[in-house]
Amino acid sequence: MKAKISMAVACGGGIFTTTVVTDKIKEILKKEKIPFSITPHKITEVPNLAGYDLIIVTGKTNAKNKAGAPIMLGLPLFTGVGAEEFTEEMLKEIRRIMEE
Repeated sequence: MKAKISMAVACGGGIFTTTVVTDKIKEILKKEKIPFSITPHKITEVPNLAGYDLIIVTGKTNAKNKAGAPIMLGLPLFTGVGAEEFTEEMLKEIRRIMEE
């Protein structure tokens, strides 16, 4: 079982949208008492990111992560539309990863 989840959050420029979504993920994980580390990235870096358990992107991409990390579209955390459903799916995936 993992002690901490390591996540990357990626958007087009790696700044604005990433910051907003990262802050929301931090709130969610703190509330759920899930230990974490989150690092911002550009969406173009997704294929070559290594050392992450989960990658959240804020824009559509067909990129696959060469290290095999699952990729989730986290745009609902930015827009608010579907945020509750996305949060449930993200937490389900995080719990699955942490149990491995």
